[in-house]
Amino acid sequence: MKYRTLMITAVGLALLAAPAAAAGARSGGPSILETFDTDGDGSLKQSEVDQFRGDRLAKFDTNGDGKLTLEEYRALWLDAMRERVVDAFQRLDNDGDAVVTREEFLEPFALIVSRLDRDNDGTVTREELRGRREAFRERHNARRGAHPGHSGPPQGVPQ
Repeated sequence: MKYRTLMITAVGLALLAAPAAAAGARSGGPSILETFDTDGDGSLKQSEVDQFRGDRLAKFDTNGDGKLTLEEYRALWLDAMRERVVDAFQRLDNDGDAVVTREEFLEPFALIVSRLDRDNDGTVTREELRGRREAFRERHNARRGAHPGHSGPPQGVPQ
């Protein structure tokens, strides 16, 4: 349960960060340190995180009650995801003409069935998907040092 709380907290940090930070380092956005290190000393203090998060909450708390309604949270989330939306659009727009054609939209999924179809019969069954999911979990757990079949938090994470 604490592992789930840790994951939810990490997602929350990303959503309350600047839009570029929500995109993550892989897309060229700033890292968590770059986003929250407001005094620029190269280290992260809880007070900096709290200040940044408080500022973001205040920005989207349109009625000023110190809380976020669903509508206010939706506005915060959309602001945080704006850069990701643009990045995703640009990845689809292969020719860079600022329009995603039907062909460009379908292309990323053109081979999905052939990639997932283990027995090459032209269809993907629940069993084939389950097998891929289990294989993924085992690889993921092996990288994290967990035992096969263990779906809990990685070793070393406090429970």
